[in-house]
Amino acid sequence: EISDKDISEDAVAIQVPIEIPEGMEKPYFGMGDASHPVNIWHWHSGTTETPEAVSLLNSKGFKEIEKRDAAATGVDARGFYNEGTWRVIMKRSLTTVEPDQDLQFVSGKFIPIAFAAWDGSNSEKGSRHTMTTWYWLLLKPAKNNTPLFLALGIIVIILVGEYWWVRNATQKNPAV
Repeated sequence: EISDKDISEDAVAIQVPIEIPEGMEKPYFGMGDASHPVNIWHWHSGTTETPEAVSLLNSKGFKEIEKRDAAATGVDARGFYNEGTWRVIMKRSLTTVEPDQDLQFVSGKFIPIAFAAWDGSNSEKGSRHTMTTWYWLLLKPAKNNTPLFLALGIIVIILVGEYWWVRNATQKNPAV
């Protein structure tokens, strides 16, 4: 929490395109553009009067920004401050009920992602902040049990084959 009036809130943001782009074309990294809108998940630390909070924005550039209800979309964030360092965890389900408004995360595809940070003790607020260009996020496919079931199936086939072979071998050569 901030008690000094001259210090701004610390904040972080994650930016992802609303749609996974085909090929290498990405939205403009500064809040998207008219052809390539972005979702922005924005967490801020709070002040002595306001608690920490997360907001959700859809943006088509600096001048066309739509505020949305983060909780309704499932965007949640929590910040933890320890010895001068913030650790912020933001989360949301991989898919939402509004695919035309939110990125639907898909495993196995490269997804552009960018970050921004505001250091309130350095008087950073509004457009004064640190930001990255696009990075690539690749979600690993969920592990499935196909290899395990395949191995178990092969073992069963081998055991049935051995049983059949032993049974036929003992019937052809009866013990004396």
